[in-house]
Amino acid sequence: MMTRALVFHGPRQLRWQDWSYTPPATGEVLVAVRAIGICGSDVHGYTGESGRRVPPLVMGHEATGEVVDLGPGVPPAWAGRRVIIQPFIWCDACDWCRSGQTNLCRNRRFMGATIDGAMAERLVVPVRNLVPLPDQLSFLHGTLTEPSSVALHAIHQAGDLAGKSVQIAGCGPIGLLTLLGVRRAGARCVVMTDVIQARLEVARELGAQVALDPRDEDWREQLSNAAGLAHEDFDAAFDAVGISATFQQAIGAVRPKGTVIAMGGWQTVSVNLGPLVAREITVRGTFNFTPSEFEDACRILGGEDSASLDRIITTARPLCEGAGVFERLASNQAEHIKVVLTSTA
Repeated sequence: MMTRALVFHGPRQLRWQDWSYTPPATGEVLVAVRAIGICGSDVHGYTGESGRRVPPLVMGHEATGEVVDLGPGVPPAWAGRRVIIQPFIWCDACDWCRSGQTNLCRNRRFMGATIDGAMAERLVVPVRNLVPLPDQLSFLHGTLTEPSSVALHAIHQAGDLAGKSVQIAGCGPIGLLTLLGVRRAGARCVVMTDVIQARLEVARELGAQVALDPRDEDWREQLSNAAGLAHEDFDAAFDAVGISATFQQAIGAVRPKGTVIAMGGWQTVSVNLGPLVAREITVRGTFNFTPSEFEDACRILGGEDSASLDRIITTARPLCEGAGVFERLASNQAEHIKVVLTSTA
């Protein structure tokens, strides 16, 4: 059977083209994709910076849609349902899956990275990878579930944040969703940094006490003052960018025995071990999310103010125009926060 899809053929080569798929097998469904977000990792894959995508490959992993066909064994109640696609495929057999930590599955696959993704008009997925889209969430807003799950899992790595001071480097979608999450977790003070003024303004609107440009001469003093501290002694810092400058910024922000959460992992960075050793700082990586966290993120998003979600999703364009959208994003990601592609097919 055939559909139309946005297919990666190599660095900076995307084509909107016919693409074949197999009808849903036992335990699978066919989803008509309605909206799909463009992740920063998609852009890095498109440019070839990350080297993680092997062509030809259908891109994308932040999708919502409607179930239009059922494979054998799928309960009839799924027919016609509005759904969010959980893009992480786990094996259920390895030691990590058996322990409930499916995000660390030894045989993991990920839509749009190691297997074909959801930037297509039609997509076959296991029914266990579907979560019903809450009535109060639009297809557009539902695309934030996957990045919200990433933020939620990262927040869990930081432990109890109630009454704590938090610094977040990066006001992109992941950083802003982390901001919403740490505020829900009861953080008393959240300070964010970015070099793009428009994103700093959105961070302030979404509840950051202070949002700073680290290129300002007095930004470190502002950072400390914002937290009501004599020094940059934050309890936790999140690096939501994943480059050397932001990672070092996070290490410099936390107090002795503080925690740094490394959320971005597509680039190699140099690490000065001195502060880590002398201040006994804990650095924790965070990778994807578990199915229960995905469901929790979906439920939490359903309770968010839609105006807040609209501040994160800055542009929506037709899926068939995706090649041009990726080209523009690769040249100037600063123009937008989150771009979503939509389809009515």
